[in-house]
Amino acid sequence: MNAAVSLLEEARRLSDQLIAWRRHLHAHPELSFEEWQTADFIEGVLGRWPAIQTRRVHQTGVVADIVTDPAGPWVALRADIDALPIQEVARPHASQKANHMHACGHDAHTAMLLGAIALLYAHRAAWRGGIRCLFQPGEEKAPGGASLLIQEGVLDEVPIRAIFGQHVTPSLPVGTIGLRAGPFMAASDELHITLVGRGGHAAHPHLVRDPIWVAAQLITSLQGVVSRLNDPRSPTVLSFGVFQGGTAPNVIPETVQLAGTLRTFDESWRQQAIAHITRLTHTLAAAWEVTPHLTWKPGYPVLTNDSQLVSFVEATAQEMGLQVEEMPLWLSSEDFAFYGQRVPACFIRLGTASDNPDTQSPVHTSRFDIDEGALPIGAALLARLAIQYLQNARS
Repeated sequence: MNAAVSLLEEARRLSDQLIAWRRHLHAHPELSFEEWQTADFIEGVLGRWPAIQTRRVHQTGVVADIVTDPAGPWVALRADIDALPIQEVARPHASQKANHMHACGHDAHTAMLLGAIALLYAHRAAWRGGIRCLFQPGEEKAPGGASLLIQEGVLDEVPIRAIFGQHVTPSLPVGTIGLRAGPFMAASDELHITLVGRGGHAAHPHLVRDPIWVAAQLITSLQGVVSRLNDPRSPTVLSFGVFQGGTAPNVIPETVQLAGTLRTFDESWRQQAIAHITRLTHTLAAAWEVTPHLTWKPGYPVLTNDSQLVSFVEATAQEMGLQVEEMPLWLSSEDFAFYGQRVPACFIRLGTASDNPDTQSPVHTSRFDIDEGALPIGAALLARLAIQYLQNARS
């Protein structure tokens, strides 16, 4: 049995503990930048390994360093820890907090990184250097916890050469990982638009300036930015998730609020698209004598995987007996992208689906769940990547 498979078997012997950690976190979810109890729990688990150096960062983040040689080399592993404002369906291990749910698998990410630390600590004699483990808050909320941790120096305090992260993926079966070299996940920016018209009676539209009608025209018109101003070879998605206005069917309101996201893969086009949307919003509103107030909330950049690290992860996964699939471009976004702007990075999609329909439910839904057989796989993969990377760096 090779070392990679042996590590996976060792991780499987930790399955009960991994499941217990994950289910505790799942039952007690906390929203972005409110993860106080989550951070306390993480620190409590880490306390069983006294040689690990831990500290808080940005209030609810936790940094854990495992060091066998302070002179390095260093590698980093990351898990996000926040939950979403979603009401989970009733089931035995459901969230105990109303309208709070780990619907994106961050409870599993946290449990798997704790499991990886257990393995790395047990095998300290097998590697030399430092491993920085980041339990990161606020992935689900701009500006993203990754950007804030970077500002506080987590990538600068020690000479980190590479960083690895992973994400549960209900479109892949347990035992499979997904990889893509180069641009992988989209940049995402939020736009918020308030249209101010002149309200009045619904029977007299000629006496008002109807912001609902203008908003409807604007949403339709702005899709032309994607279909007519964008190079069709550059994936782009503009979606509106908020359309709010009015209080009665016979009253035309004074204001309407819209909010949405722009997702792109090319930085130059990203800035052009923002400019086009801004220009068209002001032009159309002016044509119908409605006043627009538009603000942009910069989101996450394009997540780009280092090609050499992708090859390294693929070889390591195959050595462990895992299946590897090449992933398509992914239009959702991830603040792990900020790490990749500073150091070589690789973001891995971890298969978590089984025959249970809930494990095939998309993330960010009330039925989302994972096959917990994926937990030891994710823990072992993170640990093996860190060990092998440090061994290769010193050879």
